Amino acid sequence: MDKVVAGSGSQTVSRALNVLEMLGNSGEMGVREIARNLGIAPSMAQRLVNALARADFVEKAAESTKWKIGYKAFQVGSAFLSSVDLNAATTPELHFLADEKQVNSFLGVLRDQSVIYLAAVQSGGGITITNAPGSRTYLHSTALGKALLSSKTDEEAGHLLGPAPYKQLTRKTRRSFAALVKDLNECRRLGYAISDEENIDNVFAAGAPVRNASGQTIAALSGAVPRQKLSAKAISELCQTVKDAAARASRRLGAPG
Repeated sequence: MDKVVAGSGSQTVSRALNVLEMLGNSGEMGVREIARNLGIAPSMAQRLVNALARADFVEKAAESTKWKIGYKAFQVGSAFLSSVDLNAATTPELHFLADEKQVNSFLGVLRDQSVIYLAAVQSGGGITITNAPGSRTYLHSTALGKALLSSKTDEEAGHLLGPAPYKQLTRKTRRSFAALVKDLNECRRLGYAISDEENIDNVFAAGAPVRNASGQTIAALSGAVPRQKLSAKAISELCQTVKDAAARASRRLGAPG
């Protein structure tokens, strides 16, 4: 296999990894856009992309001059999932939510100061999933993020969130730490968190922690549906459904009852 290099030294490796991360987050990018984000010449960006393409880590997007993640990068990511029990524990629940309940379902983990999507399953409902595995999302505005933060102390959560005000995604986004703490306390009490049009307009999501045999939160499951015409009863049922799905996944991982 070709080595992923376009020069020499750790800086080149770091840039190549940055290219993969950018493509994982954005989906598709052109060479000039990659160069601009990395602060390098387009010719250098082209050499990086060519090297990654030769190793099948990136590939040309269909009918486009832009680039996207290749099958080899997906293969490496899949190896991470298959190396842990999390995949086996959560996959049935993700498909149960999507297929049986018509709820878009997601699996996420906490990395650095973001949520990383590990899986997303499209339902037959009215929301189209655009969150690819490996992409990042916000802690403060998502049900996944709140569910993951609920296992932390307020001090730890504050450190992960960073200084307020937090980025506003919609008119309902929680932007203060005090507002987020109230949501986290509710999640600790009820066993699930909600994002009521806080991350995307007209999307309601519920998320719940997934725990391992030690009782530690290692991931979170969430389900998302259109907010329009969603009754209080439907909201309650969705929250309980997501909570139960996360609890079943946790039991498969040996979590205490």
